[in-house]
Amino acid sequence: MRSYAFLIAFCFYVHDLYGVDLDIEGEFEFELRSFFHESFYDQARNNYASISSLIELGIYGDNDKHALIIKTFVRGDSGDSRRSHGDLREAKYRYVNGDFELTLGVDKVFWGVAEFVHLVDIINQTDFVESVDGEQKLGQTMMRASYVSKIGTFTGFFMPEFKPRNFSESDGRPMADFLVDTSREFYQSSDGRNHHDFAFRYNNSFDVWDLGLSYFKGTSREPLLVKENLIADLIVPYYPQREQFSVDIQATLDSWLLKLEALKQSEVSTSIGRLVAGFEYTYYGIFHSFSDLGIVVEYMWDERKLEAPTLFNNDIGLGLRWSANDTDSTVLLAGTIYDLETSSMALFLEAERRLSNQLKLSFEARFQISVEEQDRILYPLRNEDFLRLQVTYYF
Repeated sequence: MRSYAFLIAFCFYVHDLYGVDLDIEGEFEFELRSFFHESFYDQARNNYASISSLIELGIYGDNDKHALIIKTFVRGDSGDSRRSHGDLREAKYRYVNGDFELTLGVDKVFWGVAEFVHLVDIINQTDFVESVDGEQKLGQTMMRASYVSKIGTFTGFFMPEFKPRNFSESDGRPMADFLVDTSREFYQSSDGRNHHDFAFRYNNSFDVWDLGLSYFKGTSREPLLVKENLIADLIVPYYPQREQFSVDIQATLDSWLLKLEALKQSEVSTSIGRLVAGFEYTYYGIFHSFSDLGIVVEYMWDERKLEAPTLFNNDIGLGLRWSANDTDSTVLLAGTIYDLETSSMALFLEAERRLSNQLKLSFEARFQISVEEQDRILYPLRNEDFLRLQVTYYF
């Protein structure tokens, strides 16, 4: 706490001395999670409460040419030891000069266009204890340089260190029927967490088309979970080296959004293809109201099918997104994911609404309707249906 107070005091001092712009904003969140079934482990609970904060501090120089941005995240959980954690989401210096931009430090980068799975999004590690849907990401140390030209934007990345994925302990949930021992993690590269990763991206817009082409070479953000021979239910994460070429495309055609993410990845002496393709169609002003209804359909495919270490290997995702377009920004998303290989099915519901200018209420529910034993990714999570309620205060 002393370091935060010193940093804020220093920023005000710099603001007064040099006349730079200072911006502080953030959010505090109270969360309740409730699980319907007993866990595989006695230490786990059915109900959890937690509080979290996300604070962003920005110092901006003349014409925003220079900027220092720091964003910190902290959560304290009533019973989940691994979920009580913190992360430096961003701590970066940004320099912009015309068409050139340079970023140094910790940052977050998003690639992709799909709804159900962000296949090509590989720069940042998933914050796995925060959310099972992969939306939350850990900060990544990097040097990023971008140049905007007449033929598109070119961006290069250098990442000098790696962040491993976090997993729940036996007192946390959602939890599979096995434990992941992160203390025994191992890497294909002898450099381990200090391996230097590289990436390159090109993106541009052509009429109704948005195109992204990406290349990545470094430590895979998706660990392979390997069984420890000495202990039956203990799993350790293994991080192979990966080389990946990917493309993401989106076309906007009136009420239609056509989407594609596809990649070719090479790791552990194998080369495989993966893709997600689909569309979103929006009915505007349904029933002569101000609200809109969007229909989302996506197909997710992995060349490895049932041998894939990922959840989406031959699946169909169907969703409905209702937007009230009211002053309270009310949004509802409901959907299902159906596995064409195993006939497993999962349902989800997400909703949010502003209670005031500074308060927002969010709700999430996830259920597994049917899970077949041959589904080796989803079956270990068969007891983890849950509800989540969040109240967020913004300042």
